[in-house]
Amino acid sequence: MRSAVVALLLLGLLATVGCSPTATDPASAPSAAPKPGLTFLGATTLPRASQVEATTVGGLSGISRDPRTGTYYLISDDRSERDPARFYTATVTVTADDVQARLTGTKPLRRADGSTFPSLASGEVPPDPEGIAVDPRSRNLYWVDEGERSDFLENPSVRVATPTGKFVRELEIPQSLRIDSGTGPRRNQALEGVSFTPDGRQLFTAMEEPLRQDGPNPTAEAGAPTRITRYDAGRLAAQYLYPLEPLFAEPREPDSAATNGLSDLVALGDGRFLMIERAAVPDRLRIGVRIYLAEVGRATDVLGRDSVRGATPMTKTLLLDLDDAPGLRVDNFEGATLGPELPDGRRTLLLVSDDNFHWALTSQIAAFALTGI
Repeated sequence: MRSAVVALLLLGLLATVGCSPTATDPASAPSAAPKPGLTFLGATTLPRASQVEATTVGGLSGISRDPRTGTYYLISDDRSERDPARFYTATVTVTADDVQARLTGTKPLRRADGSTFPSLASGEVPPDPEGIAVDPRSRNLYWVDEGERSDFLENPSVRVATPTGKFVRELEIPQSLRIDSGTGPRRNQALEGVSFTPDGRQLFTAMEEPLRQDGPNPTAEAGAPTRITRYDAGRLAAQYLYPLEPLFAEPREPDSAATNGLSDLVALGDGRFLMIERAAVPDRLRIGVRIYLAEVGRATDVLGRDSVRGATPMTKTLLLDLDDAPGLRVDNFEGATLGPELPDGRRTLLLVSDDNFHWALTSQIAAFALTGI
């Protein structure tokens, strides 16, 4: 969905809008549990086209925090066009009313033979890195690649690297996610999100859009199902349907770039997740980002199923439409991770936006406080 986002932001769509959430009067309900929600704390923008260790910073599509060290890892979706496929490390400081970030280094992602990934000009298909997750136990980095469907066919992948970028292994992907002429992911709409549960026992990956065999992308009239895959100890374990929302506006003209997709997920444990949905309607010059609390509950395990007809999806509850976050410039947010606890005990959620290496976009890190979750 890169072209749609660039078209929107070229015209200066991103504006600061919103209203303040209403605070709960503790005296009126002293024993009531806090309602699940998110409160915007602050945001910071990284310098445009800055250089870190002779690489151009941009395309930041995923973020993950190592809970043991506090180090943040941010993956770039540069397909080795400017510099070899890579990730960055950063320090991020979050307070009750501010967030500050500084990139501290970068490492190339390496292939099994130790080499870096070449560009498409080499005749090989470079990865399209979109998400990254730190294993809280081994501290290895798990990253997802959308693959390719064009003149080349390349399956999506889930790869494992050390914190230095060295290749460790590649995980099996479900048969349903493999690309062939009629089934599998659409181009640039494949694996987008990846997250470990806090205890590191389960890994989840998320498809951005529905598979071809699961039906069309969301429209203004209807949402659509996309797939969430669970790994236990690195092995395929289950797969669930997540229901994407319909578009928030009807395109004036038929436009395949107008869609709503799942840009990342944060596994909270016990079958609960924070889901980041990002939608764009280019010919109405609109983009939207919404955060949901989702639960597996009684969702049908569709791993190995070609047809998802009749399957029960996960449930979801809207936590925040970013248009309603006062003071936040709504951006092309693609990555999410849990941050540190605040002094009052609230957990934090951090989002990162992808500037697509374009002057009209920004690399922004925004922080939110979680309540009732």
